[in-house]
This record gives sequence, structure tokens and C-alpha cells, in this order.
Amino acid sequence: MGDIIAMVGRMIGKQLSRWTLAWFAWALCFLIAALGLGVVGLAGPGAWSTGLALAAVHLFALGWLGMMMLGALIQFTPVLCARPVAWPGLALSALLLTGGGTAVLAAGFLSLEGWGPGQGLLAAAPVLLAAGFGLAGAMLVPTLIAAKGLAGAEGRMVVLALIALAGLWATGTVMAAALAGAGLPVSLPDAMPAHILLGAGGWLTLAAFGVSYKLFAMFLLAPETDGPLRRAVFGGAGLALGLTFGGAGLALIGRGALPLSLLAALAGAASAGLYLAETARLWRSRRRPQLEVNMRWSRAALAFLALSALLLPAAMLWGGRWAEAAIFLALAGWLSTLTLAQMVRIVSFLTWIQIFAPQIGRRPVPLVSDLTDARATGRWLGLWTAGVAGGTAALAMGHAGGFRLAALAMLLGALGLGREAWAIRRLRHLDPARRPDRLPPVILPLPFQGAPHDRPRSLRA
Repeated sequence: MGDIIAMVGRMIGKQLSRWTLAWFAWALCFLIAALGLGVVGLAGPGAWSTGLALAAVHLFALGWLGMMMLGALIQFTPVLCARPVAWPGLALSALLLTGGGTAVLAAGFLSLEGWGPGQGLLAAAPVLLAAGFGLAGAMLVPTLIAAKGLAGAEGRMVVLALIALAGLWATGTVMAAALAGAGLPVSLPDAMPAHILLGAGGWLTLAAFGVSYKLFAMFLLAPETDGPLRRAVFGGAGLALGLTFGGAGLALIGRGALPLSLLAALAGAASAGLYLAETARLWRSRRRPQLEVNMRWSRAALAFLALSALLLPAAMLWGGRWAEAAIFLALAGWLSTLTLAQMVRIVSFLTWIQIFAPQIGRRPVPLVSDLTDARATGRWLGLWTAGVAGGTAALAMGHAGGFRLAALAMLLGALGLGREAWAIRRLRHLDPARRPDRLPPVILPLPFQGAPHDRPRSLRA
């Protein structure tokens, strides 16, 4: 019970985002759509330049990972800063604009398949995304500044990630305009590495670093220290981001950017190594002897991070299959495995806070872990990681059929974890006698409601 009380002390009395589960649900829909395109063979080894493949990549990276990360930051920035998030009413608008912009962008890539209206959508999508990102930034940045969040390693890393997000949007906007026939001097082959580094290595990875500093310490019951390792991680990440911006600038004016992008990749790989060393320190100093399922499978995500960092220089130098494997490991292995593992825990915790935290001291309450089926969660995460390993091997060998099988395994794993999140919201793993007579809705922040099958038998009409 000690870990729950510690976390409740951090979050009770702070303003929880009403729309976190909606962010997560929409992100999961994008994940399923992207994997579905991979299963039917529309994305795979050597086929990433087609319109459908680009749609799948952006549904995965921007729709799934990007929306999960924004939703998580809006939820946990109050934890990082010990104060409510600024302008909480903007969360729904940011959600709709970001999700809508992602869907419009994915549809816009169909212009590469000869669909004429797609060019107009390519032009409209960056506007919607700019509005969504801007509203999210209006919530996060003032909160970090007002709370002096930059004094902590977590806050500094999140700010750096938001800077990378701005660069990601800028490079993506110029590239989308070039694809739409705007006649810009941008060199797409040179701009692509910088765009990928800003997205996977900058925005998503740096935000994951910042959030995981806090979450890992909480879930491991480890002491939080802003020591030299964290400062070194931040310094390396800042250097990598600066070099990436330089490479992106050269590419956008039609000049070669490979040397700067390669240096950025090396700095980013070094920063990842330092982060892994810091995470190992946290693991050694933990006071929780028995790891829960989310932290056990987070170790697989960290292993994927190490592998993707090792492959990064080769990917920048030789491209092709090396690049495909490294990017896949970063997006599907490191970032997605970490996100899926922690998603189950976050949904459990938010459900516990919503339903049982007000009852502390009035009646016995279950533990957060009681809301989750750890064995089922572990099986679905195992299937996901097996799919990632198989997909990486298939990309390295250029085996399209193997990649489709791997995407199918990942799709089944994602569907299973989505079902587990639904079961948590319905308290299906609790004995009916321990459930309240009314349950909150699965996704929307509406007043408490419940279906008859969710109520204890004694309370049914």
C-alpha cells in the first residue's frame, strides 16, 4: 500500500485531466489502423515511399505515439511540477485538432497514389496540427515555467522535447508542401533523416526520458536525484537536437545535410547510453523488491532502445535496411513497448483515483494492482515484443511476408492490451462485491453511470 499512498500524495488535490483516456483511446485506434495496413502488406520492407506506407508510418508515429505522449504529458505535467496544468479547458480542443490533423495528413498521402483531393489535404493537415500542438503547448509550457519546472531534469527534458516537436512540425510542413507540388527547393532525401531524428529521437524519446524519470522512480520506489548523469543526458540531448536543427536547415534550402545529421545521430546515441546508465542506477537503488508487470516489460523497451541506438550510426551511413530496422526498433520497440506497458498501469491508477481514492479511511479499498490481470497483460506484452523482434528481423532481411506476420502479432497484442484497459475501466478483475454500484464511463468524462452487468448482484434491480 505504501506506493499507492506515495502516488496519491502527489496527485490528490491536483487537477487531473478529464480527457486523458480519450487521448489514449484515439491513439489506440490509430495504432490498430497502422498495424492493419502492415498486416495487409501496404507497408513493409522497401515499400516506405508509397502513399499508403507513409500514411501507415504517420498513423503510427504521429497518431499512436504522438497522441499518447501528448495525453500523458497533459496528465503528468502536474506531477512533474506539483501544480495544476495551465488552461485545462484547452485539452479537448487540442485532442480534436491533433487527432483530426493526423487523420487528414494520412489521407493526404493518398495523393501519391493518384488521388487528386489528397494534395489539398496535405496542405490543410499542418494547419490543424499546428493548432493542436499550439494548444497543448499553451497548457504545458506555462505550467513548467510557473512552477520553475526547468530546475528539474524531468521538466528540462520535456521542454527540450517540445522544442523538437516544433522542429518536427516545421520540417514536416515544408516536406508536405513539396509533396503537394509547391515547388520549394527542399531536398526530400536530405530532409528525411533530420525529420525522423526530430520525431523519433527528439520529440518522442526526450519526452519519454522526462516522463520515465518520474514514473520509474515512483513505480520502483527509488530515490529521485538530479545528479551528473541526468545533466549529461540533457547536455547530450541538447547537442543532438542543435545539430539536427542545423541539418534540417541545410536540407530545407536544398543543401547536403548528412554530416550534421550523422553527428546528431552519434550525439543522440551517446545520450541514450547515458540515459540507460541512469535508469540502471534507479533500478539498483529501488526499494521495491518485486517488480510489477509494467516495470518488468519496461526492461524490454530499454533493451530495444539500446539496440536502436547501436544501429543508429549505421542507419545514417548506409540507409536501406539498416535505417528501416533502426527506426522500427525505436518506434515499435523502445517507444511503443514502454508506452503499452505503462498505459495499463496508468489506466489502472486513474481508475483507482477516480473510484476508490475518495473512500480511503471510510472502507477497505483494493490496491491499484488488483484492478489489473498481470498474467494476461504480460502475455499480450510478450506477444507484442515477439512481433517487434520478428518485424526487425524481417526488415533486416527484406522479407515482406515475415513482416506481415510480425505486424499481425503486434496487432493481436495491441488489441489484447486495449481489451485489458477496457476491463480495468469496468473493474472486471475485481470481485463483484467489491465494485461500486455505478462505474465511470470507459472513455468520456461524464457523470458516473453504469450498466446492470457492471453492478454487484445485490444492487441490481
